[in-house]
Amino acid sequence: MRALNDGPGPHLTVSDTTEAIAFYTDVFDAVALQRECLPDGRVLHAELAVGGHRLTVSEWWEAGAPAGAEGRDDVLTIERADPEAVLRRALAAGARVEPAADPSRQPLLRDPAGLCWTVVGPPRPV
Repeated sequence: MRALNDGPGPHLTVSDTTEAIAFYTDVFDAVALQRECLPDGRVLHAELAVGGHRLTVSEWWEAGAPAGAEGRDDVLTIERADPEAVLRRALAAGARVEPAADPSRQPLLRDPAGLCWTVVGPPRPV
């Protein structure tokens, strides 16, 4: 798994950048820092902040290739104060829950773009 604070931040490729930005804003409370749009208004590329960490979202297009991220094995981990509330918002926004491969792990959340996430709470004091 890769946490959002590892390095400069993940670059997510999706089939619909506008839809992905809306999902991350509604579910993870992401804030758009920068957007690059095409003349027709479509968002080609955006940089988002989620809980003080950055991620980049851009549209995937390649002739003959399937669009989106479905089937990718990458799992991103995000820390939120109320993981259960995030899970409820994600399901309402079209995500689905997949069982974790290891029973000791958090369940996986697959967003509408096909990317997998785990949502964890803040660290507990020892």
